[in-house]
Amino acid sequence: MVPIAIIFMLLIALLFTALGTALASIIQDMQGFQLIMNFLVMPLFFLSGALFPFEGLPTALLIVAKVDPLSYGVDGLRGALINSTHFGLTTDFLVLSGLVIGLLAIGGYLFSKIEA
Repeated sequence: MVPIAIIFMLLIALLFTALGTALASIIQDMQGFQLIMNFLVMPLFFLSGALFPFEGLPTALLIVAKVDPLSYGVDGLRGALINSTHFGLTTDFLVLSGLVIGLLAIGGYLFSKIEA
């Protein structure tokens, strides 16, 4: 299942690249971009299920974790490496792929509107 894990690693990398591209097209200065990315990435990581299982979470945090795109990447990696998933590998793959395509399209469109 290592090839599947590599696919999920690639999707996670593309997800954050697409997110950074979309945000960079909106934010004008580098300090603001770094600040926004730090405030986004840390909560995404802590709520992704990488540090603790979803089973013990309160309902409110479980809902937030289901909205977190990194949750699907971590779940996909966990499923590929130790055969234990919360959402299912197909769901993980489809959610990540859809988000990557959507965010890349949004970022590309917004960058095309920027005047040099």
